[in-house]
Amino acid sequence: MNVTYDFSGRVVIVTGAARGVGRAMVRQFVDAGAKVIAADRDAEGLSGTVDGMSDDVVRTVTADVSTPDGAKSIVQSAFDAFGRLDVCVNNAAVAPHASLFEETVEVWDTVYGVNCRGTFLMTQAAGIALRDQGEGGRIINFSSGVSNRGSAGAAAYASSRAATESFTRVAAIELAVHDILVTCVSPGLIDTQPKPLPPSMKEGLAKRIPTLPLARAGEPEEVGNLVMWLASDASSYAVGHVYAVDGAAGIGTRAGHEIVDEDVRYDWVTGRKRN
Repeated sequence: MNVTYDFSGRVVIVTGAARGVGRAMVRQFVDAGAKVIAADRDAEGLSGTVDGMSDDVVRTVTADVSTPDGAKSIVQSAFDAFGRLDVCVNNAAVAPHASLFEETVEVWDTVYGVNCRGTFLMTQAAGIALRDQGEGGRIINFSSGVSNRGSAGAAAYASSRAATESFTRVAAIELAVHDILVTCVSPGLIDTQPKPLPPSMKEGLAKRIPTLPLARAGEPEEVGNLVMWLASDASSYAVGHVYAVDGAAGIGTRAGHEIVDEDVRYDWVTGRKRN
C-alpha cells in the first residue's frame, strides 16, 4: 500500500539536497505538492536535483549551513521565494573516516562544523522564523545509526551525530511551546554510496549487507517516507525523539538459521523431554 501526503500550500527546506537522501526528499516533497528550498554547497549537484522542475515549485540555494550567514540565507530564501516556511529538514552532513591516529583537528572541526554547528544554526534560524510566523511548524534533524555504537574510523562522525541527537532533545523542549515540533531521523545503511563502489567499500558492504536483518540496504526514498510522516499533520504528538529507519540493523543481525535450544538447564520450564 502506498501512503500519500498532501503538502499543498506548505514550504519545505531541505539541506544537503545535492545528492542521496536529500535529493530524494526534494523530489518527494515536490511530488506531494510542497514548495521546496533545496540547499547545499554543491551548486552542480543541486542542478541535478532540480533538473526538470519549475522555479514555481523549487528553488536552489548554494550556501554553507555551518556559517550563520549561510543558515540565515537559506531560511530567508523560503520567504523571499514562497512567502512562508513550514518545515525545515536538516539533512546536510559530512562523514569522512580516519583512524584515531590519523585524524586531524582540521577535519574534526569541519565535521562538527557541518554536522553540529550547522544543525544548530539551521534550527535556530528556522525556529526564529517559525516562531515569528506564529503558526507552528516542523524541524527534522538527521543523525545516524552509528551514533550509539562503535565503528572504527568514525570517531568524528559518530560523536557528532550523538551530539545532534542530544541537541534535538533540548531544541524540542524549548520550541514545543511555540508548536514547533523538533525530531531527529537516524538512518542505517542507505544506498547512497558512490558508483562504481571503491574496492574497499565494495568488499566491506559485501560482508555487511548479508548480516542485516533485511539483508539489503535501504533506499533514499524509504528515509524520505519517514521524514514526510514527521513533517505531516499525522505526527502531531511525535516530538523530541530519534526515529530509526535502519531495517532493524540497530537491534541485531539477520536470523537465517534454525533456532535450537540445547541448554538442558531450563527443561523444567519448557517441559521438554530429551532422550
